[in-house]
Amino acid sequence: MKIRVNGEEKTVHPNVNVYDLLIVLELNPTQAGIAVAVDREVIPKTAWQATELREDSEVEIIRAVQGG
Repeated sequence: MKIRVNGEEKTVHPNVNVYDLLIVLELNPTQAGIAVAVDREVIPKTAWQATELREDSEVEIIRAVQGG
């Protein structure tokens, strides 16, 4: 199915959840400093595995980085 991640179209397997999407994108879902919104709703980290994406979902992933 097709979704948008940070404005880019991606093709993922049906029934993928937020947690699995992060793994597919080679991000560590257990790492601190990652925030996810789906269709403009912030999804708490505790709900990532229960939040399944749908066709045309809009996902925004924000990562905090250290540095100056």
